[in-house]
Amino acid sequence: MSHLISVQLDVLAVLLEELTALGRQLAEEAELCASTGRSLGEALGGVGGLAAGDVGADWTAVVTALAGRTLAVAATVDAALAAYRSADAGLGREIVGGRLVAGAR
Repeated sequence: MSHLISVQLDVLAVLLEELTALGRQLAEEAELCASTGRSLGEALGGVGGLAAGDVGADWTAVVTALAGRTLAVAATVDAALAAYRSADAGLGREIVGGRLVAGAR
């Protein structure tokens, strides 16, 4: 059994913009985490420095993965938005004089 799905394309476009911006910001943060982790490790030196460097590297990996996955979700939303817009435009072309053309969908 199919169910009706209602999508507000403008709202979906805003979500896409926000996800894309978030993914980019996270990618920038990952770069900052990497450099900060290295700097902290070098500044502390010894065992503590090694541990701090390792934590910095691990945190960088987490933020990098989160950025990548956020951008992947944004790409999926982008594809869905394009598909919805295409379907909407196709349906619009099928409507003539307020009636659905015979044989159309």
